[in-house]
Amino acid sequence: MNRQEPAAMDDEVADQAAHWFLCNREGDLSAAQRIEFMAWMKRSPEHIRAYLHVLHVHRQVGAVMVAYGQEQGDRAAQPELPATAKVVPLFAVPVPVPRAVVASRSRRPLWRRVAAVACCLLLVAGLVPWLMPREQMLIAGHGQLREVVLADRTQVRLNADSRLRVNIGWFSRRVELLSGEATFDIAADHRPFEVQVGDLRIRDIGTVFDVSRRLQSTRIGVVSGEVEVWTAGSGQRRLAQLPAGKVVQVDHRSHAVQPLEIPMSMLLDWQQRRVSFRDERLDEVAAAFNRHNQVQVRLTDDAARAARLSGSLEAHRVAALQAFLQRDARFVIRREADTVWVSSR
Repeated sequence: MNRQEPAAMDDEVADQAAHWFLCNREGDLSAAQRIEFMAWMKRSPEHIRAYLHVLHVHRQVGAVMVAYGQEQGDRAAQPELPATAKVVPLFAVPVPVPRAVVASRSRRPLWRRVAAVACCLLLVAGLVPWLMPREQMLIAGHGQLREVVLADRTQVRLNADSRLRVNIGWFSRRVELLSGEATFDIAADHRPFEVQVGDLRIRDIGTVFDVSRRLQSTRIGVVSGEVEVWTAGSGQRRLAQLPAGKVVQVDHRSHAVQPLEIPMSMLLDWQQRRVSFRDERLDEVAAAFNRHNQVQVRLTDDAARAARLSGSLEAHRVAALQAFLQRDARFVIRREADTVWVSSR
């Protein structure tokens, strides 16, 4: 969902760019002015384009004025022919021009060029670090829920045992969910926002959605707005376009997209430190509890891992999960120190 750039530059931004150009031209900026100028430039790529546009126009006007001045000087240097002259010379005799005039003509265009180059160098030196994406690693520890506001004002909530790599630049916003689960409240911006999970890419601008990197699949739920799910790498293809209220899981191997009938409130229960599951595999349920507890749930066989359950429990109450499983005739439960072993009958 890309937005088109405006056809014409905003008048207010253009006026601000002209103001800063004149300030730089008049002399060295004060320390406070330099800070204000750099803050204005960093605020938006439109400000950079506007300032470069002013420099470009200034150079064009300067070149025209110089050419016009030289033309007028050449005309003045031509000797005036008498009215009765019957022969017009093909080449006029050159009239010496005082050195002071020549120096004056050459000095002003050179000054303009030097000033423009100096401004461009200042601009490049100060903004290159901001134009390049800056990498940031966000980590929520074992049993920890974490909320972070990114540089673009996007709000991120991380579930326990989650890691997120963030790259926010002037022209793109990319994050990679390395493990765990995160909810994104995307700040509206002209730059697309992209979440990578393994070999999947989720593209969006200005919405709220939840992404969970699971054992066999990636679960995606859209709270508001709309997202697109694509495969990553060469030969990209769109797998799904998800509106608000839609929840799907995408298989890691086949990329098959399966709709899930999960209420949005249940999807976000983890933010209240609850593990809610509907027709969920036991290995996924155990992994969700293991994020929050020192006591770990271990499954001993494939039948136990693939068994499906529905329920809702507090994330830190492993004892409640143990009691829940003991009431199910399909399982044999035993506790050893900090491990709950679950086997199928």
